[in-house]
Amino acid sequence: MSIELTPVQKILANKLSEYAKDACALVGLKCQKCEPQHFYLTVHRFYGKVQGMTGEIDRCIDWCMSKGKLVFTAQRFGNWCANKVKWDREQEINKQEMEKLKTGTVAQRSDYQRRM
Repeated sequence: MSIELTPVQKILANKLSEYAKDACALVGLKCQKCEPQHFYLTVHRFYGKVQGMTGEIDRCIDWCMSKGKLVFTAQRFGNWCANKVKWDREQEINKQEMEKLKTGTVAQRSDYQRRM
C-alpha cells in the first residue's frame, strides 16, 4: 500500500526538504536522505498534529548539534515529530490537570497553590 499525499502535503515535503538542506548547510551539519520523498511518511503521519514543521526542523537540528550528532536525516526528524506529539500531549494533560485543581475543591485549590 503506497502513501497518498495531497498536493499541499507534497508541497510541504518539498519545502521541508529544501529547508533542511539549507539549515544544515548553514550550521555545517551533514544532511543525508533529505529528499522530498524521504519526508513523505513524516508529513503523512504528522500533518495537522505538529504545528510549524519548519520550526521543528530548526529545533531538531539544534538538538543534533547539542548531542554531537554529525548527520541530520528525515528519519531523525520523523522521530523528533513523534516525540513532539508526545510532549504536546503531556503538556496539554498537565494544563488540564492544573485547571481542574485551580477550580476544584478546597483541597484541590490548596494543592494548586502548593504546586505554583
